[in-house]
Amino acid sequence: MSRLSLLRCKTLISGVYTSRSSTRKALQNRSYCQNVNDLKPKVTETFSGQHLFRHERRPTGFDKKVLVWAGRFKKEEDIPEYVSCEVVSAARNNVRIKTCIIMIVCTILGCVAMVISGKKAVREDNTLLKRNIERKAKWREETEAQE
Repeated sequence: MSRLSLLRCKTLISGVYTSRSSTRKALQNRSYCQNVNDLKPKVTETFSGQHLFRHERRPTGFDKKVLVWAGRFKKEEDIPEYVSCEVVSAARNNVRIKTCIIMIVCTILGCVAMVISGKKAVREDNTLLKRNIERKAKWREETEAQE
């Protein structure tokens, strides 16, 4: 093994076996991870003067639609300029669940409609077997007429 890979293995093992150190301390010991200062969340100030540690970002147009459809805000104009990642993630999960439920309901309705139409076709004696027999008889007549 090369010297660099031995160094990486050593720092990885030292980070795993030091259970008393925090995760941030373990990240500082690893030379190949991203800078620890990049992992610090932004400090924002709320209206009451409190400081909250949150990762905030500017929502895109799609994020705004998701936030409105999830019920977090009434209108797109009500959404603030910066929204925390947790709020957007929770709204996306909520919309994902709603979408899955809608797809399940549509699939069940489609299955019920196909069963009903199939039973109606059997009652009217309009099956695929009968259609194929009629189509082949028509083809035979056409070929005999051409010859």
